[in-house]
Amino acid sequence: MAATGKASEIRAARKQLRAVTSVRRSVFYFMRTILTVLAVGALCILAFLSAARMSTTYILVNEGMSQRAECILKNASENDLASFFTVSCIESDANQRETSAAPYGNVTVSSYEYSLRILNMHLLPWHINTYVDVVEQVHGIKGSVSAESGSDASIPDWSPRKYRLHISRTDGRWFIESVELLELNPKLDPPATPDPDASPLPIVTPSPVPTPVPSPTPDEVIFQPND
Repeated sequence: MAATGKASEIRAARKQLRAVTSVRRSVFYFMRTILTVLAVGALCILAFLSAARMSTTYILVNEGMSQRAECILKNASENDLASFFTVSCIESDANQRETSAAPYGNVTVSSYEYSLRILNMHLLPWHINTYVDVVEQVHGIKGSVSAESGSDASIPDWSPRKYRLHISRTDGRWFIESVELLELNPKLDPPATPDPDASPLPIVTPSPVPTPVPSPTPDEVIFQPND
């Protein structure tokens, strides 16, 4: 009887151990599932915030710097810069804009082709100091030169510039906080795709050369008798 009771106790202990093990596995499974869902959700939120910040900054930088070039080349109003730049940036950048506009003081610019290449974005959500490195280029500047410059005067070319644009958030909006000139005439890598703004390469058009036709010799002339 004692052996039978001991065996039943062992079976009961084993059954209880299996139940505890099953509960433990179920708890670990649910914890692992919850942690996986939270991790995937955090990655999705992080990706969304990063993409939103990058797209907002891309639009801000392209439109803001394009408007800045408009102020330099066409003497547009600086009030239009307030939508993209902070007040302190507009004031501190005045000398830099005047230096860029100096070569075009006697030129009335009518049109130009503007391009901005983004090299680097430091904009992830955990970054405290956010900035964007860009290269600014202007091609095909057209306009008229004042008579004071002389008849031989021409419109000067725009020198490419590499900038670091510091971005900040003010009153719920993103603004360019400062425009830092990193390099004048930087070395530019060739674009991965053909540049539509680039001037076409000159191509020599082949001229047709007539093929000489030999004249018939007297021996080759065939006389036909008259009817």
